[in-house]
Amino acid sequence: MRSRHVRAGGTLAATLGAMMLLLAGILPQAAPAQAAAPAEAATPSGGGAVTVAGPPVWQPAKGTYGARGKVTVSPAVNLTDQVVHVSWTGFTPTTDGSPTPVTVDLVQSPHVFYGVRVYECRGADPKITDCYGSSLYGADSSKGFQQPIPVPGSTTPEFPSNAVLAATHPDGSGQADLEVWTAHESQSLGCDVSHACSLVVEPNYGGDPLGYQNVLGIGKPGCENHTWDTDTSYAATAADVIISTNDVNNGNYDGEQCAWTHHVVVPLKFAPTPSDCHARAADFTVRGLEMANRMVQLWRSGFCLGTGPLSVQYTSSGGEPQARQAFLHGTGADMALTDYPDTASAPRPYVYAPLATSGIVVAFRADDRITGAPIPAMKLNARLLAKQLTQSYVGQQDPNAYDSTKGNPPCLYKDPEFLQLNPEGPHGPHWPDCGNANGGGALPVVVGGTTDLVQQLTSWIVADRDAASFLAGTRDPWGMHLDTYYEKPAFAGYPVNVFIPQDSSGVGAGGITHMKSYEWNPLLGGLVQVGRAILASQPSDYVWLPDANGNHPKASPEPVGQRTMMAIMDAGQASAFSLPQAKLLNPAGAYVGPGNASFGAAVADMATDPTTATAMLPYASPSSTNFGADKAAYPLATVQYAMLPTHGLSSAKAAKIADFLTRAADPSGGQQPGFEPGRLAAGFVPLTGAQRTQLTIATCDVQRQDGQKPGNQSPASPCTPAPPSTTGGTTGSGGTTSGGTTAGTSGGTTGGAVSAGTTAGAGGKVKRQALGSTQPVAVGSPDPNRVGDQRLLLPILLIAGGVLLVGGPATLVLTGTGAGAQLRRGSRRAWAQARGWTRSAVSRRG
Repeated sequence: MRSRHVRAGGTLAATLGAMMLLLAGILPQAAPAQAAAPAEAATPSGGGAVTVAGPPVWQPAKGTYGARGKVTVSPAVNLTDQVVHVSWTGFTPTTDGSPTPVTVDLVQSPHVFYGVRVYECRGADPKITDCYGSSLYGADSSKGFQQPIPVPGSTTPEFPSNAVLAATHPDGSGQADLEVWTAHESQSLGCDVSHACSLVVEPNYGGDPLGYQNVLGIGKPGCENHTWDTDTSYAATAADVIISTNDVNNGNYDGEQCAWTHHVVVPLKFAPTPSDCHARAADFTVRGLEMANRMVQLWRSGFCLGTGPLSVQYTSSGGEPQARQAFLHGTGADMALTDYPDTASAPRPYVYAPLATSGIVVAFRADDRITGAPIPAMKLNARLLAKQLTQSYVGQQDPNAYDSTKGNPPCLYKDPEFLQLNPEGPHGPHWPDCGNANGGGALPVVVGGTTDLVQQLTSWIVADRDAASFLAGTRDPWGMHLDTYYEKPAFAGYPVNVFIPQDSSGVGAGGITHMKSYEWNPLLGGLVQVGRAILASQPSDYVWLPDANGNHPKASPEPVGQRTMMAIMDAGQASAFSLPQAKLLNPAGAYVGPGNASFGAAVADMATDPTTATAMLPYASPSSTNFGADKAAYPLATVQYAMLPTHGLSSAKAAKIADFLTRAADPSGGQQPGFEPGRLAAGFVPLTGAQRTQLTIATCDVQRQDGQKPGNQSPASPCTPAPPSTTGGTTGSGGTTSGGTTAGTSGGTTGGAVSAGTTAGAGGKVKRQALGSTQPVAVGSPDPNRVGDQRLLLPILLIAGGVLLVGGPATLVLTGTGAGAQLRRGSRRAWAQARGWTRSAVSRRG
């Protein structure tokens, strides 16, 4: 393996040797080389960005410091749980000791020098103990670096660290993306509108934090002595390995103290979140459609402000089929959110109302196997996704490892079909190898449990001629075949609304059986867990070989520079996390990525079902509208609907729901793209004129409680909904969002290609695949109740807090209740105990 991509711990023996020398020495107090750039030096850079002065650059060839650089964070204001972009200039280039530029630095690497760490920290003037993921986060702030390694678990953060380690280019510039957390995600950080937080950029310019000079007597001890910066014989002090090294002479965990003298502070300002709303009883409840979570949470954050606040309790998890049925039978929330309509006779009066358009995306983080740099673009078609979702790749280098996939490529990146769509070239891309040895590193991370997302995705796949042929057993043009465990009758076929792995075959070393069952595991923690998995480069597979306790641990996260990750998720979360998203093949033969224009084109191609007044893409008959010939349409766009009761509500509750819908429909409010509370979140496209009319009529039906049912809404006599009790709750004007799916607009106009007056789609009833098709049969020991049991498992886990345990607090929002806070705290502690950046000293690593 190339030296610049060496895994951490490669020079353990040399490091231990140096540590033994330290036994005779005394740790010097590190004299700061420079003070951190003060927060008041921050200046706005436009678009919500903030720029501060960087530290004086270290010039290794001259042995002196030079001019200050600059650090920019964008955006740095109106923040929610999202990814921010950090860039810098005038820093020391990262090197591995050779002339070859280094593009990747690995945590605790001993062979890459002058890397840059980026932290989210509490407070406007943070100490090292305030920075999430630092060597001493949560330790005794009064002692700073002069304290021993904290007792394991005593300072464990709630989640695996969101800190980032990045490289600086030869020209002194660099960049990194970091997910910032609000108090909702991390109580210990506590970042919100009332509690200041900041972002710290910390270049490691070397120096002597451990007192080597006291031992060897060469030069003056301290951070100004750079003798050992790149000398791997003594655990190079400009390498990241020094950060987690302690002084074995006195036990102080002080390896980061010299790097800290160069840290830069950038102030962050957070927008209100639902947690910032005044505690009060909910005006009404909403359940369903986790794909809409980003949109609804931003609305809730804004609509609870002002002189007429609305309090909305929203539970996004649990599955859309369950949310629909509970609503229809009067046992669920006051309002249900859905992508798919219910096609049975309405058991109660209700109507559908469009809220916004979004889509399903394939996000990826794949690194060039030669340079280690992230690959920015990818094309996929329905057959390639069918191969992924049916475990049809071998997962190992041996093409005969399993009878079920014998002769197939080891993973997507070695599939001739994929390489034909995404050819390699002398200047890249060079697609990565097939991930970890357990076989699942390159398989997509997907959500578990029943959901409309899976229903729509698999409906699109089976409607594609090439994908359908492959799923029916026909080999692709290169000879690849379907995993035999997905052949009928063992597997009923697509569409389904839940992913259940079928193939658990294989016998490994020592008689370990069912090896393939560990390679791919849909996540029951919901789309939030899917998003965090790809951010952390955490595959969903498990190690098939059990540990000493008989457990099968999760595979290790993939290091930056060697990532093979892919995830199927919602556009809202992918946009907030700034994840690259694949272009997909539409029925017109064009590869189209998600975005304003492609979502808008898809809306215009949708067919409206007159029995429900809902619009969907006509996968089964694309020529029934312009969808079959529209090269601009994104094939996984979807309109997100609310199911609204038109009978049985109190006048007070009906008025509150109507107030919410009126604000959501406001072109300068809930339909105005932006990050501010009350705006339309990134990844969502504003309603067309026709859709807003439909929403207005539905709002009137709710307000009047007129008993209307799906398909019976008449625009001939629409009412004018009562105006909202306040226009407050949104701040600022629309701005450009990250992720590329929602662009800001000027006040009062909708963005993108969707304009007022655009029709919601051609007439005619949509020919849809049957809903609720969940017929896969377990392999090995058939269990006819397997699917039913799994459907019951998810709500049981929700009640017990199990989904929170694996998915983080954002999977279930329990507003204004002590129980909700207790569940969140418990889930964070359990997550942190299970995972996290290692903070063990190098001298303790084996």
